[in-house]
Amino acid sequence: MQQLYDTQPPKPPSRAILVGIKLRDNLLHETEESLQELRQLTETAGIDVVCETIQHRNVPNPTYFIGEGKVEELKGVAEELEADAIIFDEELSPAQTRNIENTLDIATVDRTGLILQVFAQRALTSEARLQVALAQLEYALPRLTRMWTHLSRIATSGGSGSGALRGPGETQLEMDRRWVRRQIAQVKKSLVTVEKRRQVQRQNRSDKIKVSLVGYTNAGKSTLFNTLTGENVLAEDKLFATLDSTTRRVKLPENQTILLSDTVGFIKKLPHQLVAAFKATLEEVTEADLLLHVVDISHPEAEAQIAAVDNVLTELDADDIPMVMVFNKIDQLESEDLLHILQTRYKEAIPISAQRGDGISDLMQTLAEQFASHGAMLNLQIPYKDGKVLDMLYKHGTVIGTEYAEDAVHVKARIPSRYLKSVSQYAMPPENG
Repeated sequence: MQQLYDTQPPKPPSRAILVGIKLRDNLLHETEESLQELRQLTETAGIDVVCETIQHRNVPNPTYFIGEGKVEELKGVAEELEADAIIFDEELSPAQTRNIENTLDIATVDRTGLILQVFAQRALTSEARLQVALAQLEYALPRLTRMWTHLSRIATSGGSGSGALRGPGETQLEMDRRWVRRQIAQVKKSLVTVEKRRQVQRQNRSDKIKVSLVGYTNAGKSTLFNTLTGENVLAEDKLFATLDSTTRRVKLPENQTILLSDTVGFIKKLPHQLVAAFKATLEEVTEADLLLHVVDISHPEAEAQIAAVDNVLTELDADDIPMVMVFNKIDQLESEDLLHILQTRYKEAIPISAQRGDGISDLMQTLAEQFASHGAMLNLQIPYKDGKVLDMLYKHGTVIGTEYAEDAVHVKARIPSRYLKSVSQYAMPPENG
């Protein structure tokens, strides 16, 4: 598919002022932490932060979100620091974005727009690019202003599928909107094909135990995935290093085999457009038998990040899936006080260092015990002529003991539920007493 869906300005901003807003019901430290995360997002997008500011307001100003005095102040700061963008740590309405851009004559980006920009830069596969494109286009549609008129220029020069000439009385803005709607339809059509392919893949492994890694962005999910699978998927100390889900087999200590999936990281105020656009990818989460919730325990806002992940899981209707909490990055703790506090609240959580390997054997054993209940303990009598059944038990079950009799092998084994029917004819009655 042609790259006609890029909704970023032709000359991306390079120097930005960050604006945080502490509203009446917000705690100051939460606003400061969120602004620090916005700085990370901005730097991940390749934009220099030249200034940060927080405004205290009881409620948002309907015209600018911030106050008129603050708008005037920002105008002077932007000129002095030669900033070419203002980035807000909230989601602005399309009208608020237009009002600020018209008043300050500077590109105005909100938190959602910035997250979409980061996703656009980090999307590596065609599927991820399509998903980000859909989110970008749906976000851009109500926000088209003179700042976005490059869309029609891309469309006009794009060749096939780029749209017709302007109709009678049709403004440039209307032409842009028409073009964006056409692109949305085209991307959705491509995503339907992707979704069908994923459904086939899921059906092919419907009899397997599926575990998905979930967690806040940069919690160390990809590092843990690599440690458990021996793979080498991209694991960077950056926000949203992983956008595409990757699935691999993992053998557990008691001979169970699971399919482990690495998924996109969550974040506070994760744009609804992204949750919707990444529906096909996030179905790896909703169809899992178990979730491994990876938490960066060294992060000062670890508990707030746990809550943010729980909120997204609720939005995905995945909050009723069994979950094991994993406290990662224990090697980066300056003090173990936070670990002890959170362990009193999350008593079942497993402390690990995915980087160093600490606690991995405990995690693997917990997973093995978790799935031991996925089945039953049976005593079987398998004739020698049915040796394939014994092979199947070693491959898919946990063989506790074997005794070789004259005409059959007596086996005690734990067998996953999905294989019970295939061995039922060999089951021996339970021993009395």
